[in-house]
Amino acid sequence: MHSEDDSRQRHLMGSTPLSDTTAAHKCHLYDAAGNKILWVDGGDADDEVGFDQLKVTGRNLLRQCHFGQEMMAVIFGSSGHWRALFWNPDGTEERLCGNAIRCAAHFISKQSGSIDKVSIETPHGIYFSRNLDGNHGSVIMPAEAIRIAAEKINGDLLVDVGTPHRIRVIEKEWPDDGIRDAIACSGGSNPVNFDLVRKVGPFHFRARIFERGVGETRSCGTGAAAIVAALGELDAGLSDSEHPRLVEFASGEQLNVTYNRLLDSIEISGRMELLIASSIPHLSPI
Repeated sequence: MHSEDDSRQRHLMGSTPLSDTTAAHKCHLYDAAGNKILWVDGGDADDEVGFDQLKVTGRNLLRQCHFGQEMMAVIFGSSGHWRALFWNPDGTEERLCGNAIRCAAHFISKQSGSIDKVSIETPHGIYFSRNLDGNHGSVIMPAEAIRIAAEKINGDLLVDVGTPHRIRVIEKEWPDDGIRDAIACSGGSNPVNFDLVRKVGPFHFRARIFERGVGETRSCGTGAAAIVAALGELDAGLSDSEHPRLVEFASGEQLNVTYNRLLDSIEISGRMELLIASSIPHLSPI
């Protein structure tokens, strides 16, 4: 038999069963380069439990979590196997959120002890979160996870980074027709993230991104990766392909995108700040 203190410790170590009603779901709200990201501890889940079943718990948590977040991310599992799911404020699901994963190692380390790097399985694949220091985090994704469509739509590039991005390269900031199209495409019946981007230097881009289910965002991790990849900046044949690329957003926020030729991976890094550490009552068993 375990004491209440034992139960609490198991939860803090990421191994509390979902049915343990004495525990609470830990919640951390982060400022991830301007994005308000809420990470929630969904509890332990056996590997046999599929993502569809985990989504039931995630949706119930979404109804209880009101911290003004632009993205809610729920982590399930323990040190042996972490899985994550993502929801926009309007309740729609995303397969991936780059800025959220940048904060994941920090969130997990607050429960499981000091962690510098952790593997996160998502519905789109496996990614790594790195806790660079107390104020910066990164996400590492395989380059093959970024898929650039061969065809364009009215000259716009289409990129799937786990979430779809439509990218329009512009010469001047910020054209009215581009803003209208971005609002329409990110909020239509078949919405996609819409990125307006201008190259201002050899390794420097400026961008405005309108996310589906959110609207214009102050920064976007998957958008930064999509922009750099779509514009051919990560071609392994380029002598400067491993030089960090800076994506600066109209908000003033910045993310760095770095290609690792040896690992054929991309790392997106930037600032993060813990705003709120809280909890909500544990859900009743489903």
